[in-house]
Amino acid sequence: MEGIIAVIKKVWGIAKGVIAWFCKNVALLVGIIEAIAKVIVGVLTLTPTKIDDPLIPLVDNVCSKIKEILYNASDWLMGKEF
Repeated sequence: MEGIIAVIKKVWGIAKGVIAWFCKNVALLVGIIEAIAKVIVGVLTLTPTKIDDPLIPLVDNVCSKIKEILYNASDWLMGKEF
């Protein structure tokens, strides 16, 4: 019985590591998508500077919140304090 519990703990640890890795990589992809979205929004709104563009802060806020959630989930799965 103790051997089964040890195997389950080991498998659970591996699963948590894989899920944490997946969360971090999805957060990285969100960052890339954020950069592309900012360029597209900047071109579509035709404003001369980033400061004048009202949609860029919206894109930044949404993507930052998604990345924060994903990074926190990854850190939590790996047992880190956040």
